[in-house]
Amino acid sequence: MDLTLDQAAALLGKTARQVRYMIQQGRLPARKSGKRWLIADADLPRSAGQVAAASRREGALDAAVDDALAATPHLRRRFSICDLRAFKIGRPLYASACERLGAEHPASRALRLALEQLGRGCHRFIHADKAAAYRDAREAARPRASRRSSWPSGQEMRSRGSSAWSSRI
Repeated sequence: MDLTLDQAAALLGKTARQVRYMIQQGRLPARKSGKRWLIADADLPRSAGQVAAASRREGALDAAVDDALAATPHLRRRFSICDLRAFKIGRPLYASACERLGAEHPASRALRLALEQLGRGCHRFIHADKAAAYRDAREAARPRASRRSSWPSGQEMRSRGSSAWSSRI
């Protein structure tokens, strides 16, 4: 793998100027690509301590991966947005709304916004942030008050009888 001058300097614990000097003196093989120096990772002169530290880090990483893979399934299970009941209901509704009404229709946009808010909430770690994002999703999915005001409520329909419904049609 090729490293930039700054990456090589960070790995060697030196400044970019010191690495450039090592290249100019021929102590570090490198090639130039355009205006950038590229150094092969294998060509970096590492001390015995650096090699040992890298080996320990690789061993620790391997052990962590093995532990994670060996964990029981219920501990390994991660939830995604697809596991949310609201998403399972909202996703096909959004697809249907886009197909029938178009993606720019207010209903389609409201459903998309609600699904996006669910996604944001699903990836929050702080409970209050998660709850706020889910609340925002619920509000985005609700019809606007101005659109609802022209239709009678269920209580109005029951009190007026069927004449209220027929007068709206």
